[in-house]
Amino acid sequence: MTYEKGNQTDGSGWFARLLATLLSAIVLVAAAMLSMVLLAIMFGVGTIVFVYFWWKTRALRRQGRGFGDDGRTVDVEIVHQNVPDNDSAKR
Repeated sequence: MTYEKGNQTDGSGWFARLLATLLSAIVLVAAAMLSMVLLAIMFGVGTIVFVYFWWKTRALRRQGRGFGDDGRTVDVEIVHQNVPDNDSAKR
């Protein structure tokens, strides 16, 4: 089947291309607007959750400031000297 230049039965006329371009632009703008609205909502919800967590833990932070380093803290590292090496995997 061959298409001649004047035959517009395949739907690729200038009006169909213009309509497809306009619809594509509208969908693109709507998607961008929707993504910006969703981003703003997510930012707002995240801010509310952060402030709620910060507010609920304020007493713990205040209590933690009372436990300053008074010189009684000892850092310890345990070293096992007589542990047999497992060299069976290396052989």
